[in-house]
Amino acid sequence: MTSTKKRHLPNSAAFLPFFLALSFILFLFTRALSIEKAAKNAKPLSAVEKAEFEKKLDSLYPERKDVLKKLPYDIGKIDLALNATSSILLDSDSGYILYERNADKIIPPASMTKLFLIDCVLEKTREGKAKLSDIIELDQRAWACNAPPRSSLMFLGKGHIVSLEELLTGLSVASGNDAAAAIAYALFGSMENFIEEANALAKSLGLEKTVIVEASGYSENNLTSPREMAKFCRIYIERFPEALEKFHSIKNFTYPKESNLPPEQRGRPAQDFSKGIPEEIWTPFEFENTNKLIGVFPGCDGIKTGYIDESGYNLAMTTKTEDERFISVTMNGSGITSAEGDENRFKDGAKLHDWARKNFVLFKESAFGKTEFILPLYGSEKTFARLLPKEEGSLPVPRKSKIIVQAKTPKYLFGQIEFGRAYGSLTIMDGEKVLKEIPLVAQEESKAANQFIQRSDEIILRLKGK
Repeated sequence: MTSTKKRHLPNSAAFLPFFLALSFILFLFTRALSIEKAAKNAKPLSAVEKAEFEKKLDSLYPERKDVLKKLPYDIGKIDLALNATSSILLDSDSGYILYERNADKIIPPASMTKLFLIDCVLEKTREGKAKLSDIIELDQRAWACNAPPRSSLMFLGKGHIVSLEELLTGLSVASGNDAAAAIAYALFGSMENFIEEANALAKSLGLEKTVIVEASGYSENNLTSPREMAKFCRIYIERFPEALEKFHSIKNFTYPKESNLPPEQRGRPAQDFSKGIPEEIWTPFEFENTNKLIGVFPGCDGIKTGYIDESGYNLAMTTKTEDERFISVTMNGSGITSAEGDENRFKDGAKLHDWARKNFVLFKESAFGKTEFILPLYGSEKTFARLLPKEEGSLPVPRKSKIIVQAKTPKYLFGQIEFGRAYGSLTIMDGEKVLKEIPLVAQEESKAANQFIQRSDEIILRLKGK
């Protein structure tokens, strides 16, 4: 009799832990690979995505939009011995203040007020509500003969045919109070309407100490401070950069030309103004820009002078080099005569801009090197985190500095990631001296993963020795 032995089949339950362990190891390997691959293959943000990030970051950190900023490093005490009692100087590209003295003192801006009028007018042209070629009907109150005593004028007269562009040129070059009145009445309907619009503009720009009561700057009740005037000038130049070349940098201007006169006034002999200004004006006047640094100080292309007895001699000045632009505002300058006052304010302006050029150079963002960092992200819903600088822009640095930019980021991030929170930094250094530290913030949020994923990722990190 043949005997048979009973064969025992393997118990599948005995192999289950082995299969589970193998599956878990495979899962860990696959997840680790996918996280590293995702971080490695992440594409840079598109222009649209970058713009959306910047917009969201602005809402989280409103100070990012500050027009003027304190220099983030100490340059020591600087005394430039200016004639003006109140002054400020800034790098226009970055908004950093390089020098200031009594910059919050409230002073009438005088004819610098006209910059608010020009801004409001250029906004109307941008919106299609007016064109520079428009012929402006002159309100009788805008004739030169009706201007207040000692007004600066472009000599508008009865019957003149004058375009909006010519009036803006007269505002910029001759600082014509008559031109200011003409524009206020023609484009805004009344001086009151202009005042309302100008003050709304000032308020929208955060100019809390600035008050506009009329268009020309003749009234001592127009008020501002050097700081707020510099802030406005930087915004104005950014909004309407074409205004510098088109209006403010013009060195000479003639008015009225024959084309500005009605036919019956053309060809008449020169007038005698010794007994006052008549209603009809046909004699041409040659005007030199009230900013005598135009065409004299290298790169000076604006922006506006101002004087009344209550303000002293004021000057908002801007200069442009190949790489950078500076803006200064000096107010409450003194002078026994107008010639002396002019000389003092132009010396102040030249001294400020010369000092800035000799002592600072603009370190541009393009020179920072790498500014976008992709980090593996464990224990989270997403698999990588993108870090970007909290602030964009350039930094004026000492001209003789040796700049180094150091990036500090962790090797990876774990768990919940908050949008806009700092997880690293860029440090701008002049040798061993820290000039500025810029936080590197998360470009988007990511919620923490479930407990299984978090524990699994912790194992991956331990195995990696991280």
